[in-house]
Amino acid sequence: MSLYGFTPQEYRVIEELMKITSEMYITICSDNLDIDKASEGSDVFFSNKKVISKLMQIAKNNNIESTKPIYLKDSYRFKSKELKHLEENIYANIYKKYEEENKDIELFLAANPYSEVEHVASKIIENVREEGFRYKEIGIITKNIDTYSSLIKAIFSKYDIPVYIDEKKDLSQNILIKYIVSLLEVFAKNWSYDSVIAYIKTKFSNLEDREIYKLENYARKWGIKYSKWYKEEWKYGEDEETLKELNEIRRKAIDPLLEFKNKCYKNMEAEKLSKAIYEFLIDNQIDKKLKEKAEVISEFDISLSEEYEASFNTVIKILDEIVKVFGKETLTFEKYASFLKISFAENGLGKLPAGFDQVTVGDVDRSRSHTVKVIYIIGLNDGSFPSVNKEEGFLNDQDREKLKEMEVELAKTTLEALYNDNFNIYKAFTTSEEKLRFIIYFIK
Repeated sequence: MSLYGFTPQEYRVIEELMKITSEMYITICSDNLDIDKASEGSDVFFSNKKVISKLMQIAKNNNIESTKPIYLKDSYRFKSKELKHLEENIYANIYKKYEEENKDIELFLAANPYSEVEHVASKIIENVREEGFRYKEIGIITKNIDTYSSLIKAIFSKYDIPVYIDEKKDLSQNILIKYIVSLLEVFAKNWSYDSVIAYIKTKFSNLEDREIYKLENYARKWGIKYSKWYKEEWKYGEDEETLKELNEIRRKAIDPLLEFKNKCYKNMEAEKLSKAIYEFLIDNQIDKKLKEKAEVISEFDISLSEEYEASFNTVIKILDEIVKVFGKETLTFEKYASFLKISFAENGLGKLPAGFDQVTVGDVDRSRSHTVKVIYIIGLNDGSFPSVNKEEGFLNDQDREKLKEMEVELAKTTLEALYNDNFNIYKAFTTSEEKLRFIIYFIK
């Protein structure tokens, strides 16, 4: 496996794996493994060396023998002398000047983010049509993916450039997850007004917008909550014909919930609750409804349409994972919903399908790019990329260091975050095999 760092929980998992496995191989990006000679203030690989040092200590504590490290000092990745020279000198205290003519590294000064992306699009067309590169051999890296995402989608669409943007999906925006979580919260919160309305507003309950509006207004006006949703007919506040219509709408929304509740109870085995959720989705034809929504959305948002298409299979996979992990362990509705959210976040819905010929856009902090021949780095502005992070949070750096001495590790200190940024810059600058393009704009 290849790594850039571990959380305290992940270190504990690795320790347990060390005890039961016959062999474990770990690779890390570094110029050497000598932590004693590493300079914390200037060594870009310092954090990586600390990771290896900690893993070696874990092995020693458990009387596990470590083999002699294999150091791959020859780099075969670069097809460009300029890029190889950049990698060797980017953080060198005494750097060497590249004496030959530079052809593979370019710098473009743009007036604003729009002209940055416009320039990149035109250069990508040139890369493909005149230089013979494939779209999948081209990557774009930025520190501000939220800033550039919509621009790239709009401008690349104009140029007919296929693109995959490795965005961190917002859990709350996935309609199917919202639907399942709201389903569980109806019972976790004992049919509160907010939980039932949130469930209905996901628009999987066969209600028209007009009906949702009527139901919501009546429930708010008359304080409908708890057993008032299902125990008896609504008989107050409106004329007979309106009440008849409201009760029909209410039954249409509530009856599937009652059917689901009849299969469940407050503390239920994870395996049985997962099965009940799956049957609920199938009985209410949620897979078909998702496909219908995806077809409508595809006319104006291909990316969201593809997410809708993939989400049902991803949710089924998550339900299976929860069964494998918790099995017959009893869980409340609330606890199950929280595990569902965590599992969804970890599964990373909408990952790049292998083999697609499209330009990949990634965030410098989290993207793990495949092998590419051309890299465009956009948004290179002082204070943004590299970033300036002066906020320490609720605990300051001194507090974090003291807790670390007590073997309580929290988030990185501002200094550690700076080292992490330096390594991310190193990765971004050394990902390409053949060509590297820097795009900068000045804020006036």
